[in-house]
Amino acid sequence: MTEPVFHSQRDHVGDLVIPCVDVANGRATEPSRIAGLDDPGDVAAIVAAYAAGHARKVFLDVFDAWDAIDYLPPLLRDIKASGVRPLVSVAHGDLPSVMHAGGLLEAGADALSVSTSLIEKPGTVEAAVREWGAGRLMGVVNCRRTGPGRWGAFTHDGEKDAGVSAVDVAERLAELQVGAVLANSIDREGTGDGFDLELLHAIAAASGLPVIASGGCGTLDHLTEALAAGDATYVLVNNMLHKGQYGIEEVRDHLLAHSSFSPSSRSSPSSPTSPPSPSSDDTAE
Repeated sequence: MTEPVFHSQRDHVGDLVIPCVDVANGRATEPSRIAGLDDPGDVAAIVAAYAAGHARKVFLDVFDAWDAIDYLPPLLRDIKASGVRPLVSVAHGDLPSVMHAGGLLEAGADALSVSTSLIEKPGTVEAAVREWGAGRLMGVVNCRRTGPGRWGAFTHDGEKDAGVSAVDVAERLAELQVGAVLANSIDREGTGDGFDLELLHAIAAASGLPVIASGGCGTLDHLTEALAAGDATYVLVNNMLHKGQYGIEEVRDHLLAHSSFSPSSRSSPSSPTSPPSPSSDDTAE
């Protein structure tokens, strides 16, 4: 049986960190500053560099419309060949049809993001769940703080107010039982101020799903802070890696050296949001 895309028991600290690559026209939207790349815009080469640093998943945020992604199936095959599981968002989480979803899932995407579609085309998302299984979809909730302990959900890359709370969207994702939910703080994006831990707690409590922390990471300590708080199962990292501020190996080593996780801190395997424990297996890979 194929291992689930998102799962609570991990044997490898590299599974905790999910690098993000922004993609347009088949290329990285900005040249990467990762050392040793012959072509800093080559998405497959960027992902291969992450794979060499023991990353297990990568999030491809594809800005192009669905009718302009003919390049994506062969790119997914190249990424799969590097041993990395691609998580894919197209056109800000839009999903035109079940057929479109199937095309990418069959081409090699391990999970497909639904964000805008969850709000605007819920029937399409429900049909995709029936056809492909909830575990092959992941929710993305773009959140903007609207008051103390409150966040609104936004669609179209965070540009349009969806008119519902982020917690309501998280609860809907829980009903669908998608594989995971990426909680992105629009307020923290690009600030380097750290993840919104209060937001992560709210989304984890509302959904009961594995939560991917997104928005605001600027230091290695921000990663351990989010994971140690217990609400994030994974952390998404974009600029910090893509711009060469840190290497993926440095991230891995930092988590091993500074994490407070221990085997006794794990909850039962049925708890999807329980924080993992880096084990001695990590140092051998």
